[in-house]
Amino acid sequence: MLLHQEFVRTAKRLSKKLAIKDKTTKSNVTYGRALIGALILAKKFDKYDKGYIGIMIPTSAGCALANVGALMSGRVPVMINYSTGAEQNVKYAQEKCNFKTVIASKALLEKIECPVMDGMVMIEDIMKGVTTGDKLKAALKTKLPTGMLLNSIHKGDENDNAAILFTSGSEKDPKVVQLTHKNLASNIRDFTEHVHITEDDILLANLVFFHIFGLTVNLWVTFVKGMTMVTYSNPTDFQTISNIAREEAPTIMVGTPSFFWGYLQKSEPGDFKSLRLMVAGADKCPDALRDGYKKKHGVTLL
Repeated sequence: MLLHQEFVRTAKRLSKKLAIKDKTTKSNVTYGRALIGALILAKKFDKYDKGYIGIMIPTSAGCALANVGALMSGRVPVMINYSTGAEQNVKYAQEKCNFKTVIASKALLEKIECPVMDGMVMIEDIMKGVTTGDKLKAALKTKLPTGMLLNSIHKGDENDNAAILFTSGSEKDPKVVQLTHKNLASNIRDFTEHVHITEDDILLANLVFFHIFGLTVNLWVTFVKGMTMVTYSNPTDFQTISNIAREEAPTIMVGTPSFFWGYLQKSEPGDFKSLRLMVAGADKCPDALRDGYKKKHGVTLL
């Protein structure tokens, strides 16, 4: 399985279905529009060095499509952790992986007070530079038969890298984690073998994509299985995430116990009642946390 090719197949099959509801930018993106956006970004990324390309964008439609666009262009996304010192992490990633270009978000840099660094290109500027001609060419390409469309983008091999992540580095320098298409496809299969997922499911994508849990489930399980993801840029904004859960009625949500504690404390009874599946990962889930969700929202936290 090549992830960007699976996305193309999903987008062609479900072109009118909502792919992303971005609660930060207040935008709704169908699979058809997502495919056009990814193709445009792939073309824009062609002007940058081949190999690796950094991505430092919060959880959003932009981050999701930048990942797909990078793979379509034959580049490997290097996911920058901006929560533990963005400036030093950008330099560290550039040095370790030997690349220059980082697709960043101007809004994020302002929020975390990170300067614009050498090699940074703002996703907002890229999108402002998209012409009517760019949109038309990408839209026409999406009308090609699936096989022809797949032949027009980077092919690759399942053993090629699909993403580069970094360990937290809490005790020493972060380690580079190379994830192949085969690795992520295996993670997707493991998750979906234990969890029944349908195209009707709505996933509340609160996790960042620079961690394996968020990258696998929030991004790639959604796109491979044809679900709708509801994104929000800050997983620690517990009140807003609780409000989104009440308003958007998601059916699936994954997170860490620490995040789930925050949502439990800030939510009103029933905010998360629409969820048929809540999965806590990364750390052991305390029984008290499970009991809290059962009592307050009537849902089972796995």
